[in-house]
Amino acid sequence: MDKQLLKAYIRTIVEEEVKRILPELLSEAVAEVKQLSEQTTRPSAQPKPKLDRSKLAAMMGIEYDGQTLRATSTDKVHGRLPDDVPPDVNPEVVKAINKDYSQLMKTMGIV
Repeated sequence: MDKQLLKAYIRTIVEEEVKRILPELLSEAVAEVKQLSEQTTRPSAQPKPKLDRSKLAAMMGIEYDGQTLRATSTDKVHGRLPDDVPPDVNPEVVKAINKDYSQLMKTMGIV
């Protein structure tokens, strides 16, 4: 068999196989892309819930009147008054807990 004839025969066979296989491969690729795009589609963004400072303050055991934050009169966790502090607690810690932080919070833009 002549080399040119063999090359032409191989070229013809390859073209026929490509024409037969290409549509099938393309449809598989399109299906995969569609499946990936459906999986990565993000749900519509829901609006952020508005921060209710009074509820947050109540959960933390403090009072918030729209202007200042104050500690409530009882410690809900231990059922003690704030003045009823065990003697082993560092006085600096008690001072830091009872300090008025309203000015700092205003400066930080929290209140």
